[in-house]
Amino acid sequence: MPKIALYTARFLDLSETFIYEPLRLFRNTETIVYAWQRRNAEIFPYAQCRIGTEKYLREMLAADGVQLIHAHYGYVGVSALGFLKKLSVPLITSFYGLDVYQHTRNPVYRWQLRRLFRRGDLFLACSQKMRGDLLKLGAPADKVEVVYGGADPAKFPYAFNAYLPDQPVNILMCGRFVEKKGFIYGIRAFLKIAPQYPQLRLKIIGTGKLEPELKQEVESSAFNSQVEFLGGRSHAEYIAKIKKCHIFMSPSVTARNGDSEGLPTVLIEAAAIGRPLLATYHSGIPEIVQEGKNGLLAPERDADALAANIAKLLCAPERWPEYAAYGRRLVEAQFNMQKQAARLEEYYRKLTAG
Repeated sequence: MPKIALYTARFLDLSETFIYEPLRLFRNTETIVYAWQRRNAEIFPYAQCRIGTEKYLREMLAADGVQLIHAHYGYVGVSALGFLKKLSVPLITSFYGLDVYQHTRNPVYRWQLRRLFRRGDLFLACSQKMRGDLLKLGAPADKVEVVYGGADPAKFPYAFNAYLPDQPVNILMCGRFVEKKGFIYGIRAFLKIAPQYPQLRLKIIGTGKLEPELKQEVESSAFNSQVEFLGGRSHAEYIAKIKKCHIFMSPSVTARNGDSEGLPTVLIEAAAIGRPLLATYHSGIPEIVQEGKNGLLAPERDADALAANIAKLLCAPERWPEYAAYGRRLVEAQFNMQKQAARLEEYYRKLTAG
């Protein structure tokens, strides 16, 4: 059984279920976590953790006898290059979004990535779109693979929520209150359509620096009673809210500083449960939200187009079961976390077999 080092900056931020879930599903790998900080241990419990400075982690990696390092985020992969000076093991680096889009505005980081691309053994992108962008940055095509984030079908059982006339229809958004999530456009789109649909409700899970701006946008509207901010929620509470909603919306945009999504895990999880999706033509999103099949897409920052898509869904509730079933099949086929964890373990096996 290969002994693998999972190396990351913080283990783990609340949004980083995409790192924790495969770890939970590994069956043929002994994995030890190495990180600069330990966060949210009660939410992401894991016994084998080494927390400390790079110098301390370098010593522990050697002492533990790991056979491969899997770095999460490009800048962590760059850091891992220092470990390889005294530790001759393969290096895998997974990329997620800001490490491909925002950070690469820095010429020093781009130079560091070129070093990583020369020395690293495998680079994992979370979408086909990101794979193409890594190639543009200089990653060797024969070393870049796509491993989607995913949802564990056992943890996210299919539970279609039917439209019932004269009952409230709930739209849910969930994520950090940062620019790239595009929540301000989701709110504006909802408020445009709310006068025509008094039974429509928007629920928003999350916290962040843009919270005052988002709440001001709602409070200035005559239809603010149809919007509810739910604050930060645990992953279990968030899953429960998806099950209660009818439509899931993720209006992501490219931020002014270049920050961009990879492929939001929340869309995969909502599709797994069986929710029609509303989103934008942004980064890898069209790979999980397939226009007219399990959801509808609008251009970035276009609240009018997003509002039109809300109306389109509300006018055709008979199509919701079709959207829901297609989304579930898509997750089971391409975004199944159990299958993705098994793929990671196969990469580990191949790279440590030699």
